[in-house]
Amino acid sequence: MYPEQFKLPKGVYEVKLAKPCGILFEEIEPNRGVYIQDLVEGGNAARQGILKPDDILIGVTAIQIAGAKWERRLIPARKFGFDLVVGAIGSNEEKWGCNNVILMVERPEEINREAVDKFLEFFEPPSDTPWKLPQ
Repeated sequence: MYPEQFKLPKGVYEVKLAKPCGILFEEIEPNRGVYIQDLVEGGNAARQGILKPDDILIGVTAIQIAGAKWERRLIPARKFGFDLVVGAIGSNEEKWGCNNVILMVERPEEINREAVDKFLEFFEPPSDTPWKLPQ
């Protein structure tokens, strides 16, 4: 059983998808978050059946490279623009041992914003770790 801190708040969904994900993302505002505009019919996300149009991306796995070391972690994505989301998803490559990407979304009509904000604090990268996606 997961510790309570890892329990997803109501209205938050996490999916593990093979790439290509089959998701059409749209920016909420320029560089201020993305939402799922639509799912590609027959694509990986549509077949899985969890994600829905209008879900807002709040977390995504990404690879960070620092010198000869790398790590994959889930990072909060509420303030990411379209290009950064695409870069984060794209960084989950086979050469890093990744055969999928993990996305976390919130369904606005189901969430308690305070609970989700508190939950996401755990995933914030440490302030002394500059997060940069591989080029």
